Amino acid sequence: MDERRGSNDEGEPEAVRELRTMADTVREALLDASLIAHGDELLRYVGMAEIAACLTRLEPSAQRTVWNMQPRVQYNPHDPGPTLTEASQRRGVETILVTRPATLLANPLLPSLYPSTRTGPVFLRALVIDEARVLVEGLDTADGEPTAWLTDRMDFVVPVLEIWERTRALSSPVLGPGESPGLSKRQVEVARLLATGAKDQAIARQLDMSARTVERDVRAILEELGARSRTEAVLAMSGRAAWPRAR
Repeated sequence: MDERRGSNDEGEPEAVRELRTMADTVREALLDASLIAHGDELLRYVGMAEIAACLTRLEPSAQRTVWNMQPRVQYNPHDPGPTLTEASQRRGVETILVTRPATLLANPLLPSLYPSTRTGPVFLRALVIDEARVLVEGLDTADGEPTAWLTDRMDFVVPVLEIWERTRALSSPVLGPGESPGLSKRQVEVARLLATGAKDQAIARQLDMSARTVERDVRAILEELGARSRTEAVLAMSGRAAWPRAR
């Protein structure tokens, strides 16, 4: 089933149904535009490697805002997203991610990775940069590769920006006022290395920490995930845990 559309939108508020329609309209417009010769004003990226490279190149160009809509955000220890987000924030760029509430079940580390995350109805995978450029999901290729379109054409920027504004208005923050993420930045990095299969001694060397500190951080990660072992913790990070999380 295409995740962009729900299986049944009966009973949804009108504002949510309108968001679905607006997202479909943007995708259809991109499809129409892609059938016409395009140049620098509409760039297509194919595959996760190309999309990740595009994001890396875009990060230094953001001056004020990076607004991100993602229906799902799966945990990937090799994802450059957290590092790019932190780099933008250090430069004073406002970065906000909005995703669906179900993402928190599949990616329990999300509030620690992106504390400014909000949850709400998201039907379009898109990034809005300085309200002037957008990177929008395209159709998968015949081989199942994801695609994305980068453009500053206002006929795409304006509707995507409107979708963002409406989506944000219907969303709520994952952390309440004064609430801190479950894990510190250091513990998030320990969790990332744990997910790659690194052992405590290797993590300690790489992060210039003592093995005892790593052990304490691993215990905190297990507690945050409601996991009973490191293997279960890794499964939980990737959304494959089959037990209820202990809180």
